[in-house]
Amino acid sequence: MIGLALAGAGLVLMVRSDLLFIRNGTRHVPAQMVRHQMKRRGGTTLYSAVLLVPDERGGFIEVRDPLTTPFPTPVIGERLTVVHPTGYPARARIPYPWFRAGVYGVLGYAFVMFGLAVTGLG
Repeated sequence: MIGLALAGAGLVLMVRSDLLFIRNGTRHVPAQMVRHQMKRRGGTTLYSAVLLVPDERGGFIEVRDPLTTPFPTPVIGERLTVVHPTGYPARARIPYPWFRAGVYGVLGYAFVMFGLAVTGLG
């Protein structure tokens, strides 16, 4: 039952974070990596990319990528393409389509398997 709840909550959170992208469509824009934001948790250091992204009014804004990694990537000064929901450049993120598909797949599989186990059908 706990596994079903955790897998379901994970799926809900993933869909919630992607809802603006689904409803509004996406824009692919060029961005430049300007720095890394560091977080220390216990003895581990995690890095988030901070990107300079063009906004809708012709200016630029700094956006922190929501994915944290144990190593500082991409390289500072690197130019890359980011995606954001149309009209929301502050929600820009580096696209990781295979990573996101994998997370959806694992959570969906876990949800179905735990659901089958709880209902007694599996």
